[in-house]
Amino acid sequence: MELPTVLGRGWALLVLVAYPFAVLAMRQRNRCRVALSGLLFLYATAVVAVTIFPISVVPSSWRVAERWWDVLRPIPFMVPPVGFALNIVMFMPFGVLVPLLWPRAATIRRVLGWSLASSALIEFTQLAMWVGLGNRRYFDVNDLFSNTVGAVFGFVLFRTLRPAAAAERAAVSAGSPDA
Repeated sequence: MELPTVLGRGWALLVLVAYPFAVLAMRQRNRCRVALSGLLFLYATAVVAVTIFPISVVPSSWRVAERWWDVLRPIPFMVPPVGFALNIVMFMPFGVLVPLLWPRAATIRRVLGWSLASSALIEFTQLAMWVGLGNRRYFDVNDLFSNTVGAVFGFVLFRTLRPAAAAERAAVSAGSPDA
């Protein structure tokens, strides 16, 4: 009898081994950028640990009657409110860290696009893991929506707390001679 194999969240933390090497590679840059890059790296590791791990490799003989589309959740707003709120909170740092690291991405449209793409990457990874490994993670349209909303909320919070930087960026993009 085959039993499922489980790779726990500890494997996601294994990527932290690469963190000191990334910091050393960025030594020539300013300390603020290195710190922000480190925060983004740790944040991305935590998101992967929560959304992808644990990975359960379930023998195909156990899932003969299940079809791959059984893990699709295409109906919006059919989700527990707590899970929806937690997904929003999980992606709020994305909306702050991305514009801090890449000032050209400091528009609501770009943050929305990047967060939607990142969330879709997570969801398609979960779907591929179900098809390939039998890992019971769902592809949920609500996760796409709530993660994107969370990043936009984070961006709005970022803009609210840094209005002077936003005005300065607008002047630079407009080609103002004062900038």
